[in-house]
Amino acid sequence: MIHRYLHQLLTEGVAKMLADPSLLDDLFLANYALAKAEVDSIKTFFATHPPEVINGFARVDSNFPLYAITLSNEVESLQFLADDGGMITDIEDPLYGADIETAIWTHAYEILIYTEHPDVTAYYYEIAKYILLAGLRILSDEGAFEFEMSGGDLAPDPKYLPEHLFARRITFKTDREFQIIDKNSRLFKAFQVSGIHLDRSGSPNDVGDINDGVTTYRPGEDDEF
Repeated sequence: MIHRYLHQLLTEGVAKMLADPSLLDDLFLANYALAKAEVDSIKTFFATHPPEVINGFARVDSNFPLYAITLSNEVESLQFLADDGGMITDIEDPLYGADIETAIWTHAYEILIYTEHPDVTAYYYEIAKYILLAGLRILSDEGAFEFEMSGGDLAPDPKYLPEHLFARRITFKTDREFQIIDKNSRLFKAFQVSGIHLDRSGSPNDVGDINDGVTTYRPGEDDEF
């Protein structure tokens, strides 16, 4: 489930920045040319107030600053003819011969950034972007592809956002294959042949030193036995 990988990315990214605050210099000095005094204040605040990472919306007892990972939308975006994704061909696999049905799904997650100050929200928003971009390789290794990110402010809504909090969102989209293994399809396949069998394209060399007692010929050739 992709939200778990996003949780891993953000959690590990925050830990790396706590261990190496120079990463914040790389982010804010290289990209935005902020004054060194401002960047130092960001580093000091981040060291004492690292964001908590959770799955789902913020709770009543949540701590802030906070990264909340929510599923905004997902859709089957690409279908294959007859949903055919192939067959398990590894003969050592216990499901050898089973058909695979598949489709490509597009997933859209929203990472909600909550803090108690608008400037801090802007800083932590940029930090989340940096962490996600730096960690795309992990998601690629898990079969995700076609990444896209966008973001914006969240309008105040008393149902979801208390008045004392400020929030932004990052929308993270990615595609990934979703598979179903049809175990029952193995019932309609033959996995071995009994008796003598020679491929049409075979040659005498295929049988090695074994004398099978069978001579093959094409129609029209002299029949010699």
